[in-house]
Amino acid sequence: MVPNNILAGFILLAVGSGGFGLIETSSERLGNYVYHLLAIVFIAMTLRKAESKSSSSTVAMGLIMSLGTGIQLIIGLILAYVFMQTLMPDLFPTFGYFLMLGFAQGPGQSYSLGKSWEASGFANAGDIGLTFAAIGYVWAALIGVIIIYHLKKKYYQNSNIKEISTQQQKGVIKELKEQPCAGNLTTDTAAIDGFSFQIATVIFVYALTYLLLKSIETGLLSINDKSKMIHQLVNTAWGLHFIFAALLAILVKKIIYKFGWGNLLNNGLLTRISGISLDFMVTASIAAISIPVLMNYIGIILTITTVGGLFTIFFVFHEIRRSGMNHPFERIAGLYGTLTGTLSSGLTLIRILDKDFKTKAAHDQVFGAGIAAPFIAPLILSFTVPLLGMNSSNPDIYYWSTVGGISLYISILYIFWRRYIRRFKK
Repeated sequence: MVPNNILAGFILLAVGSGGFGLIETSSERLGNYVYHLLAIVFIAMTLRKAESKSSSSTVAMGLIMSLGTGIQLIIGLILAYVFMQTLMPDLFPTFGYFLMLGFAQGPGQSYSLGKSWEASGFANAGDIGLTFAAIGYVWAALIGVIIIYHLKKKYYQNSNIKEISTQQQKGVIKELKEQPCAGNLTTDTAAIDGFSFQIATVIFVYALTYLLLKSIETGLLSINDKSKMIHQLVNTAWGLHFIFAALLAILVKKIIYKFGWGNLLNNGLLTRISGISLDFMVTASIAAISIPVLMNYIGIILTITTVGGLFTIFFVFHEIRRSGMNHPFERIAGLYGTLTGTLSSGLTLIRILDKDFKTKAAHDQVFGAGIAAPFIAPLILSFTVPLLGMNSSNPDIYYWSTVGGISLYISILYIFWRRYIRRFKK
């Protein structure tokens, strides 16, 4: 069961300019789609009103997601350094970040930050980021399904797992009574269509994001427009545009609710906006892969993704089974899918096992991702250290300081995780 957006991406890659050339496609244009759609996904999801409070299992899933993401980063950095010292001495110091970005964070973040590194001398970094994300989808969608059925056969023969329904296989809901509601209109259509209002709100926040980043760029360049460090900070800010977009969405949402206009925002319609954006972003990210760039880095990419993918399987299976949480099979599926693809990949794998989301696995996966966000943010922002080390006389100090700092951070988080899950074993 492979999601349509992933299939569409590989089909477009095959028939596009990088494949058989049946239709003309531009990696640059598709990459730009990924960049902008990422921000729209973050804005639409952030504008939604929280529907549920966190439980102990939700917090636990947030912690384990953060741990998996951090360990992927450490693996990527160590393997990249090995290549730097042997086969690829000119490898850019942030190359190792692509395992975490492409697998645990998805194509948007991987492309966005990669694109910002190109201005610092990392050629084709955006394309490389998309390649890591595409391989991550293969691990999530193809290998993930194989893993689920292997575990079902070997460890969960007596579980109440349903077979994949015909509806799930075809991806079409035929019966009208089974078709879910997309959302509610919050405005009179005589004035403005309710869906148009949700879209306009998202676009308004994105416009504010652009103005904010442009102001940051102008302010920094006014300090010293000839400084490499200043230009790196500017590029980094634009690469992290999705974070600024989410922060501004939080601010706009607070203002809306402060004035008593919260009823104008509808979770269902905002979810449709993020869902549409995510589908097209995934398709564009795969179709934008540059085959020549992939072949130039094929050795290191396959090495890092294979080691990272195998470790993710071991880590997820080992930690969830030892955690004592209920519904471990569904949680293994969801966590694995999220750490190799996106949150939607995790939910897709959960749905194979829990068709109607009757267990708490899907709920905890969704809201746990929100809890994981502040823990993952330092991991993403840590790339600034090896980047700054490029301008020093001893960049290795910056590189290994980053690895050491991340290792310490993850060790502390792991100790907290082990203590926290004791409550599930009582």
